[in-house]
Amino acid sequence: MKKTIWKYAVLIQDTQKIEMPKGAKLLTVQVQRGIAFIWAMVNPMNTEVERIIKMVGTGHDLSEQIMGDYIGTFQINNEWGGLVFHVFDGGEK
Repeated sequence: MKKTIWKYAVLIQDTQKIEMPKGAKLLTVQVQRGIAFIWAMVNPMNTEVERIIKMVGTGHDLSEQIMGDYIGTFQINNEWGGLVFHVFDGGEK
């Protein structure tokens, strides 16, 4: 089974879906050149599925959100100033 590491840009929003090969292992989330990315170990031969990514800012309410597995935290400066977000894997759809 051939594996490689791919990166996926993520938007600053509560929930999003990203197409990636089935069974991908999400490794980390970091900012590169002002854009947030998730790096994932994938088997490029697997069929593409939607992966649900959840994001919450520091101090925001978690009580009504099902987060999933923690991927990581990143800091970014944008039009709102310096912000910190925590990213979770909502699983494959």
